[in-house]
Amino acid sequence: MRIKLYSLVLLSILLSGCGVAAASEQVDAPTTTTTITVTTPDVASAEAAIAESVGQHIAAVEEQQRRETEAAASAAAQTHPRSASPNYDPGDGSRWDRLAQCEAGGNWATNTGNGFGGGLQFMHQRSYSTWLSYGGGEFAPHPWEASREQQIVIAERVLAGSGWKAWPGCSRKFGWL
Repeated sequence: MRIKLYSLVLLSILLSGCGVAAASEQVDAPTTTTTITVTTPDVASAEAAIAESVGQHIAAVEEQQRRETEAAASAAAQTHPRSASPNYDPGDGSRWDRLAQCEAGGNWATNTGNGFGGGLQFMHQRSYSTWLSYGGGEFAPHPWEASREQQIVIAERVLAGSGWKAWPGCSRKFGWL
């Protein structure tokens, strides 16, 4: 069994009658200290007690790390609730999925606040909205609130009206212009 220790483990072992005063091991990582005191003349019993205590320490450290990871994921989801939405879809490898990967890292629910949004980065500003101009409002007020499939419907309309130049950077990169 392979165990990763992510904490500093300091074992102070006092073995009565065994002639061993102390033993310690240091592992590079965040600081957590465990002290084990064993008072038994039997080395085998002492080893078993130490192994049990180390196992309990490892379990406690892993549980703490799991809680910290869950807390960080929860905080990230609250900060960016749409990034964890089902709109983050790798898709089927179509041109639209390739374009979304290039435009928005494949995140169909992205809203960076730069006036563009959704997986295909539809312009969506107060003065003009490609999303609304091509009928996106029938699905959602903003492109990042629409599903991948709904965004593709609007993208097909934009493509019919403007061609691939509607996505100049990525279209040029893929040789579609």
